[in-house]
Amino acid sequence: MTTDWKMIWSFALAKERNVSARPPVMSGEQIACVFHYDKKSFFESSVIGFAKSDGRELWRQTIDHVATDPLIDPHSGAIYVASFAGAIHAYAPDGSVLWTSAFGNRNVTPPVLAGDRLFIAETGGGGKTTWCLDTSTGDVLWSYENAGHSYRLLCHDGKLFQAVVISGSKFGDSTVHLICLDQQTGKVLWSSKVDEYHFNAIVVDGLLVWGARNALNAYDPANGTLKASLPLPERAAITSGPVMAGNQMICCDDNHALRAVAIQQKGWLFKKLDLQDIWSHPLDSAIVGSPHVVDGQIYLLGEQGQVYALAFDGTPVSSSLGLTDGKGKAGGMASDGSSLAVSTGRSLMFYQR
Repeated sequence: MTTDWKMIWSFALAKERNVSARPPVMSGEQIACVFHYDKKSFFESSVIGFAKSDGRELWRQTIDHVATDPLIDPHSGAIYVASFAGAIHAYAPDGSVLWTSAFGNRNVTPPVLAGDRLFIAETGGGGKTTWCLDTSTGDVLWSYENAGHSYRLLCHDGKLFQAVVISGSKFGDSTVHLICLDQQTGKVLWSSKVDEYHFNAIVVDGLLVWGARNALNAYDPANGTLKASLPLPERAAITSGPVMAGNQMICCDDNHALRAVAIQQKGWLFKKLDLQDIWSHPLDSAIVGSPHVVDGQIYLLGEQGQVYALAFDGTPVSSSLGLTDGKGKAGGMASDGSSLAVSTGRSLMFYQR
């Protein structure tokens, strides 16, 4: 099976050293991408807006630190980028600065959006706080002392979910907590201590499905009760995904295994939820960014800049995506209908059918 793609345009960031890309974002007729690189014994990032039609550079802003994955508001077109200096930078669709909110001084997660509110949390050593900001002004509406290092946040149905690692008094004594906050007030709705690190989460069929080390877990989002768990081999960790592809979840672990998982109900009289492996496919590289589904096919970006394409049943697809020379650093993908934007290293490429 083959899938023909045509490269419409490509871009390469010139001159800078040790360039790494973040996953691009699309909205309307614009694509935005972040590149960070070495600069005078420190770091710098460029946030660049491109015309989707021909790749023209529409605007560029510079951030004096490592910047996170960009976030674009699908309604207003505003672009939000956090930096490891502990700030969020907000830009209008034309690239003009809307506001900068410097609320902390530590590494932070990429921001997430719910209505007129942005949410962000500290990550890495010394992390301890989660913030809620007003999208129009950058003002802090509330903060919550979570006491640890946070992974990516998830907003759903008025709730904010996060996994937090809290350091103990001795090395190796860390504990992991899943926390649910009210988006409006920051009040803790529930908190649950778990045995393993938890990374990315989605809500599927009313279940909070969280990729973790050693398992893919499904929780009740109302109270954090574990409802089902799929053990992973060799203490693997779900590092990419899960995302939905049809009626199955797609995720990739740090053993380079891609798997499809379905939520099922077992039993005749008393139905019990179950997470069932549908298929798995070995990859020859770690995955950067998240899997993407375009026109009924699954696309993943390898750490060396190669693209994997599979059908929903796990059959490999020849994607005809000619990318880079295999020297990619970080990056990711964004999709919009039948188009695909891929960033890797210093490059951004845009494809259509």
